[in-house]
This record gives sequence, C-alpha cells and structure tokens, in this order.
Amino acid sequence: MKQILFLSAVLSAALPLTADELPELKEQPWMGFWIAHDQRAFDYSIMAQNGRGLLYPKVRKSGDYVRAGDNDRFQFVFIVEEQVNGKWTRRMMKEDGFKTKQKASSEVEECGFVATYEGGSKARIHHHFKRGKIIFSTELIHKTTENPYRVGILILTPKIHNVLERKKVPSEDEIEDIMDDDEIRAVRVDGKRFKFKLHDKVKLGDPELLGDGASEFSLETKRYGGKPIIFSPAADDAGKFLFSQSKRLFHPYRVTWYPAENKNPSQEAELVIQFK
Repeated sequence: MKQILFLSAVLSAALPLTADELPELKEQPWMGFWIAHDQRAFDYSIMAQNGRGLLYPKVRKSGDYVRAGDNDRFQFVFIVEEQVNGKWTRRMMKEDGFKTKQKASSEVEECGFVATYEGGSKARIHHHFKRGKIIFSTELIHKTTENPYRVGILILTPKIHNVLERKKVPSEDEIEDIMDDDEIRAVRVDGKRFKFKLHDKVKLGDPELLGDGASEFSLETKRYGGKPIIFSPAADDAGKFLFSQSKRLFHPYRVTWYPAENKNPSQEAELVIQFK
C-alpha cells in the first residue's frame, strides 16, 4: 500500500496542477488571481480566468508605497497571430486551455504557464521578477498549420489624466501646465530618438514618427512618482513595439511587443519593464 501511495505522489508531482484553468487564490486582496508579486515600485498579478497580467505603479504616500490609483493599471495580453493569405490574424486565447505546474501564490519570483489559442496553437509565457523589474518571455511551442506564426504581448495603457472629464474642462494652456513634466521618450527602430509631451496632439503610429516601430520607449509622469517606466528588450535588435492610438497620449492606447524571431525567446528576446 505504501508503494502505491508513493508511486501516486510521484506521478502527481510530474503532472500539471491543472489542464484547463489556472489555480486561483481564495483570499483578498488577491482573490481571483493565480499569482501576485508585490514590491515597492509596483505590484503585478495574473488573473486566473484569462491569464491576463495587471501592473499597478506605486507612489510614496504618508510614509508608505501605495498604488497610484485603482484605475492606474497596465494590462498585458499574451497573443498569437497567424499569417493567412498574407494578412496577420490574431488567435484568441482559450480560457479553458491553460497548463501549469505552479500553485496559486502571492509570493513568487518566477512563474510560467502554457496557453492554448483558437485553432490549437500553444505558447509558453514566463515571468521573472527582480528588484524594480519584470522580465517577460513568450515562445510558440506548437502550431497546427504551415502558415507563419508570431507571438507577442499586447499592452493596454491606463488613462493617466482625466482632465477632459472634469466638470470644468481646463483650457489648453492649463492642460499643458498640468502635464508639463509628463512625457514619452522612444527610440525608433532606425535609432532616431523622439520625445513627446503627454499633452501633444500626435499619433505615435504615424509613418513619420513610430510607424515602423520603436526599439524601446519610456513613460514618465508625476502621477507615477516622476520617474520613468522603461519598456525595452533584453538585448539589442531583439524586437519592436508598435503603437495603436486614437486619442491623445494621456488617454489609453495600445502597444504591441513583437520579439525578434531570430533571437532566443528566453534570453535575448525578452521584454523588460524597469522602474527607475
């Protein structure tokens, strides 16, 4: 009987904890999340239901470090795209297609899971947390057609200022004063550097700006402590960021990170987010 129990324990340890959904924390403040990581500059968590990541910058307040705001969060969606008839088509992640050997926890330094997408393709997503940093890697590990595939990370930015929703909308001069020190810096894939104020009326994805993509970019705002949050690859020429934006820069917009296909996904083509 002891031999049977021992064999069962070994087999259980070798198998994923779940074949369909991510394990879930059952207590606040992380109820409904699979993992959470909390440090002075930020907290980051992954939702058990859909595998999305949530990043909250922190600021110093009353001698402690707290979230800048409950709505001040960056969302991370791990994507797979398939090229069909010359056009990239995004495959949705299946909410019942996760696999991991890692238990739900609010104290992690690394975590990883495999996600299944529409059509049956699979990607491995890994996180590594260091002081002031999050390191992401995404790797396609299975595809079901001979078409080209690519993985990426869709980043949904928060609304940094809600000045246009105020009862009394500030004038343009007042908006410029409010956001005077708030800016985005970017390096285009050809090496040209750009700096934009958050009140600037520009579209980052315009062809003459960052239409071909950026190799890195940063966001700096007083609302997040006045220090830059830097988005960059782990190695040079290891990927690019593409921007999709319909409103001004203090409103939410989309950034998609595509790692370079000729780089090691777990060493060179990682996405690094650093809080200075």
